[in-house]
Amino acid sequence: LPPPYNLNHPLLGCVPGQEAERELGKTNEMSMNWCAGDDKVEILDGCRGRCAKGVVSRLARVSILKEYADFTGSECKDYNEVKEKISGYCEAKEVYNKFVKEKNYGVWIKKPAY
Repeated sequence: LPPPYNLNHPLLGCVPGQEAERELGKTNEMSMNWCAGDDKVEILDGCRGRCAKGVVSRLARVSILKEYADFTGSECKDYNEVKEKISGYCEAKEVYNKFVKEKNYGVWIKKPAY
């Protein structure tokens, strides 16, 4: 990927390139995320997109957009518009999508258009 982007492929939770058949009824929709230096782990309900206590996740678009606006001092209204303006983002996204396609890892799941 072009700098400053990196592709990290940790061994934790690796799955084979081909999607293995599984019973969705046994899948746990809870997930965890954290950053280096965090005091605690954020537990997220993947089906609802909210933390266990109903709080909006820091990974939600609205949270990321607010952090970006606070950091840049700008008034940002549209998440997708901001992403497209970020230098190198579109190029990195294309390189990443090409890589996962070549490795047969599947495709990035997109939010459906309404």
